[in-house]
Amino acid sequence: MRGWWIGNVGAGRLAGAACALALLAQGAAAQAAGAVDPCTLATSEEFQRAYGINPKIGLLPDTPELNEMSWGPHCDFADGSIDLFKSKSEMERVLELTKAVKQRTPVPGVGKSAFFTVVYPDDQYRRRGLLAVDTGSHLIAITMDDHEGEPVETTRPKLEGLAKLVLPRLKS
Repeated sequence: MRGWWIGNVGAGRLAGAACALALLAQGAAAQAAGAVDPCTLATSEEFQRAYGINPKIGLLPDTPELNEMSWGPHCDFADGSIDLFKSKSEMERVLELTKAVKQRTPVPGVGKSAFFTVVYPDDQYRRRGLLAVDTGSHLIAITMDDHEGEPVETTRPKLEGLAKLVLPRLKS
C-alpha cells in the first residue's frame, strides 16, 4: 500500500515539476523576446474609470485576461482591450477582419501616427472605438465598448485619456 502511495505522489511531483519548468521556459522566452504583457499597462479599475463607471457606485470585479494572438499579445478587460502588434501589416489585417471603418481620424498629442477608428461598426453588440498609436518601438491599439444609445465616437476622448496613462508605462 505504501509503495502505491509513494509511486503516485512521486509521479504527481514529477508532472508538477515538468509543468512548472514549461511555464518558466515560456516566461523566459517571452522576456527574452522583449515581450510586453499588455495586462500590466492598465489596471481593471483604471480601464473602468476611463470607460465612465462611477467608482462611488462600485467597480465591477474584473481580472484582465492575457491571450497570445497571431498578431501579438492581447489583453481583455471588461469594457475593452489592449493589443500590441508585431507589425503594421498585422494591425491592418486585424482592422480588415473587424470590418473597421476606413476613415481614420488623426489624434494629435497622443503619439506618432495615432488614429481613431471604429471596429465592427454594423454590429451593435461588438461595436467599439479603437485608438492605435505607433510609439516607434511598439504598435499599440486600445479598444473600448460604446455605451448603449451613445455614438461610438464618444469613446474617443476616453481612449485618449487611457492612452495617456498607458503609453508612459510602455517601455522601449
